[in-house]
Amino acid sequence: MSGLRKSAGTLFDISQSLLRNLSFHGLHVRRIRGGNAEVPNHKPLRIGLQEAFWVKPTVRKKAEAAMLDYFYGTRGLQFLIAESMSKNAPVFLENVLKKINGSTDVADVAQSISRYLRFHPVNEFEPFLESLGFKQSEYCNLLPAGKMFLNEDTLLLENHDVLCNYGIGRKKMGKIYKEAIAVFGYGTGVLASKIQAYEDMGLNKSCLSKLMVCSPSILIGDKNVEFANVLEILKSVGLGDNWLVESLSEKESYDWSGVHRALNFLRDIGFHEDELCGLIRKHPRLIFESSGKWTLMLVGFQTKLGSSKSEIRSFFQQLTRIEVETFVANLRRCFLFLKDIEMKTDDIGKIFRSDSLWLGACSLKKTGSLLNNLNAGKKRLCEIILENPEEMKKWTLGSRIQPLPDTGEEIKSKMMKTRFLLDIGYEENSKDMDRAIKNFRGRGSELRERYDFIVSLGLNEKDVREMVKASPQILCQGSEIVKAKVDYLVNKLRTTERRITSWR
Repeated sequence: MSGLRKSAGTLFDISQSLLRNLSFHGLHVRRIRGGNAEVPNHKPLRIGLQEAFWVKPTVRKKAEAAMLDYFYGTRGLQFLIAESMSKNAPVFLENVLKKINGSTDVADVAQSISRYLRFHPVNEFEPFLESLGFKQSEYCNLLPAGKMFLNEDTLLLENHDVLCNYGIGRKKMGKIYKEAIAVFGYGTGVLASKIQAYEDMGLNKSCLSKLMVCSPSILIGDKNVEFANVLEILKSVGLGDNWLVESLSEKESYDWSGVHRALNFLRDIGFHEDELCGLIRKHPRLIFESSGKWTLMLVGFQTKLGSSKSEIRSFFQQLTRIEVETFVANLRRCFLFLKDIEMKTDDIGKIFRSDSLWLGACSLKKTGSLLNNLNAGKKRLCEIILENPEEMKKWTLGSRIQPLPDTGEEIKSKMMKTRFLLDIGYEENSKDMDRAIKNFRGRGSELRERYDFIVSLGLNEKDVREMVKASPQILCQGSEIVKAKVDYLVNKLRTTERRITSWR
């Protein structure tokens, strides 16, 4: 590698490819040189590759000025657009520097860029989209077919100006371009008329500009009816457009039909205007997080477990500040845990109706981990939880779990298993007996009951002993299951007793 002699452009390509595809933990390199680009000696390889085409601030400033002169002076683009493309498209700029052989001479860089762009016209949509906040991997599929120059797309520039003049920054405009690209193809005056329609609803300029960034979809098609319905409900309970916009996040996108459904549900379960206002003001996530999807899932979950409208209303009134998605995920984790330990459905419903508020705020460990750490069986865990559900607060992620104290049941059960195995012919303290004790699940008293039950079906006791020794899992099944299987073999398949006892 130390003998590598390539152009700066090749070195740049190699370094970028290596950074994307390889791990360099703990590796260092000796000097690599390519043109004016160099990986210095004794640098970690990742850092060295990143610095292999580092552009000095003075060179970058000269390059940006040359780009501005080209886009504004030569190509005739609007000054603000040309300036943004020059200063806010670093990847595009570095690619141009790479193509002029990585010149880092401050005196030559401007002239080199001007000469290169004059004889090698570039796709102007690339720096334009990068200046809107897109990464190269994101804008590749957005480049218009058959066009290279921005002036060829007059509607794009016209609608871009409308949004700029309305106070929307170029970086934020990228979100609109990504989620509602059709907006930039509107004919003259169409976008302005849509904005005017929302102003006629009473939204002021600052609110509407943020709303368009948070929810670009409102600019698609006719006036968004669902949004208008949401705004009407919020105003009816005393929450104005200023509160609405303050509660929205520019990092999210909103489905106003989902928000509308969530609001309607909260009204349907009996919240009066003042109560609804207080609830939403305290927990705006209920209607805005994932556009109300998690709230509706939470309600469906509670309803399936038997909660009434009044219980659900009381639940929301006592709700703590937490992400609704996290709350639902915690409830689901707890529900699956209770199902895993075979708790009865009615008992699960009772626990969720009375304890959902804190269950949703706790993230339980997985069932297998709890069974191992607590050193207890499923039946005992069910008994502990039914007696005091708040015991589960001690079993959350990150907590240190101590084994449950021995109740003496396990010792008694093991003694009964040992006595039973001795009775059917096992030798005391033998390896076979130790293996059998591990294979026989359930309580010791249950083994004797199931053994006696099989004998009571008319089978010879000596044969049953041999069956149990050969297939211990027989006694791990309930009496009803064993009876059903024997009945099927005898009455349906007409199997003889000798054949049944000969199966192992």
